[in-house]
Amino acid sequence: MGCGAERTFCELIVALSNILDVEENTKLYHAWRVALVAGEMARKVLPEQANLVFYAGLLHDIGGMGLDDHLVHIILKGDGGKNPEVRAHPQKGADIVAAIPGLGEEAATMVRQHHERYDGSGYPAGLKGKAIDPGALLLGLADEFDLVLRVLPGRPWSTVKETLQRRIGGAIPAELVTVLDKVMSGGLFDEVATLPALELKMFHTILNLPPVNFNINEPMMITINLFAQIIDAKHTYTAGHSRRVASYAMKLGRCLGMDDEGIQRLEIAGLLHDFGKIAVPRAILDKPGRLDEREWEIVQQHPGRTIELLNGVTSLKSLARDAGLHHERYDGKGYPYGLKGTEIPLGARIIAVADAFDAMTSRRPYQPTRTFEEALAMLAKGSGIQFDPAVVAVADCLLHN
Repeated sequence: MGCGAERTFCELIVALSNILDVEENTKLYHAWRVALVAGEMARKVLPEQANLVFYAGLLHDIGGMGLDDHLVHIILKGDGGKNPEVRAHPQKGADIVAAIPGLGEEAATMVRQHHERYDGSGYPAGLKGKAIDPGALLLGLADEFDLVLRVLPGRPWSTVKETLQRRIGGAIPAELVTVLDKVMSGGLFDEVATLPALELKMFHTILNLPPVNFNINEPMMITINLFAQIIDAKHTYTAGHSRRVASYAMKLGRCLGMDDEGIQRLEIAGLLHDFGKIAVPRAILDKPGRLDEREWEIVQQHPGRTIELLNGVTSLKSLARDAGLHHERYDGKGYPYGLKGTEIPLGARIIAVADAFDAMTSRRPYQPTRTFEEALAMLAKGSGIQFDPAVVAVADCLLHN
């Protein structure tokens, strides 16, 4: 199966990369194209680091997660050069990647330097020549290739190559451009140039994901907790939200008499319940006033995306509905599917209460912060309407350690 004992870890990386590249109803696949192209070049010139280059490619733009627009659009518009948030995204991304088990500082260096250029014209540090990590240069070249391809869709490799060479000038070593030419001429261009071909290439790659140096003795919960932190990092006011929701859900589960296995399922589902929210633009989630119809539609898509993402992680498929259906309502007026009562999995009904409790007792731009007692009173008002009465009945356990 490729990734072996680290399969969950590798699939979570893929899921994170996929949600970073979602824009409303469009999947951009920018990171996938960069990862596949850079990884293929690395097999020619950096074979011992090829797998690391691939995963660094999947996450190379993670530092741009909180921007109001996708980095691809910002850079293609020519708005990135002086934008401080854009110039900061390589370092922000490196800080995140450095903390991910199995990737660490080597991959973080590639992410940090993927916008550095051989002639010193890049950022954030203006490094030059051999001071730049070779893997970072491969990511940078693959990144430039994807941008050119988006400007010239449907054109042959010869045309794309000519435009790419003009665009990069001396910013990328000529020998690496030659390597790119060889892999593209050898068939890779046809595999990544169009979305249908790219999706097929992605499908085959996911079936046999390359391994990483993940410590199989390290508890998977460490990695899942880290992913929860990444999910919450997009918005400053959500810091710690997923961890708190998981903790509240576990308390509720214990009070309902759930066994240890059920409690652990609640913990993981709680930590990952907002996975799909990464695709919601910051301007919408941070909006202090009422959302308009289009904005509300975008928000309502995030639970379904959470389910889709977790369905792609083999060992977490059984948790996908528990995590993703926490915005369904007991009376059937929730989203995304309008389920009601026991049609909603018990785990999701528990997480719905935990999520609402944390939202009410934390600082949010769209509502006042309530005390724990006030939040319990609000939960009681919603019993049998928004929330499962059986879960609300034990909610006072949230007041106790």
